Amino acid sequence: MPDWMVHVAVAWSLCRILRLHYGEFNPANTVLVMVGSIFPDAIKVSIIGELLGFDLWNYIYVFHLPVGSFLLAGITSLLFQEKKKAFLFLSLGIVTHYLMDLLLIQVGYGMSLFYPLNWMGFTLNLVPNDDYYITIVALVVALVIYLVTNWIESRNIQK
Repeated sequence: MPDWMVHVAVAWSLCRILRLHYGEFNPANTVLVMVGSIFPDAIKVSIIGELLGFDLWNYIYVFHLPVGSFLLAGITSLLFQEKKKAFLFLSLGIVTHYLMDLLLIQVGYGMSLFYPLNWMGFTLNLVPNDDYYITIVALVVALVIYLVTNWIESRNIQK
């Protein structure tokens, strides 16, 4: 997707829908899913490194591979009291990120989802990288989900 906004909006929307049936998707755990949805893009730190004259790309590229993203989620989950639950919610965000990235038209051969076992790339080649209409659609869908779920929750409280 073109930006982090889409990844965060999709993760939030999914949690908001799941919250209707599962109490575990409270606001705190939703934030974990949203943070996890941008973990694979931790490689953007290399941009700051380039500005400072360092070439970090080869060292942190692993974070945009599932093995690196889940490793980062595992390390981050150690900071929480309920480590397993934190890891699972961060992982859900990572999964939403990769599902959204599968839609992109990849310049190269696609995403190496099974690295280090296999370098085969996967992509669905549906959405261009520079299509910012996807951001607008994701935000509008998130707004609709917000309004509908608020209406449903308020109706349930009145009963």
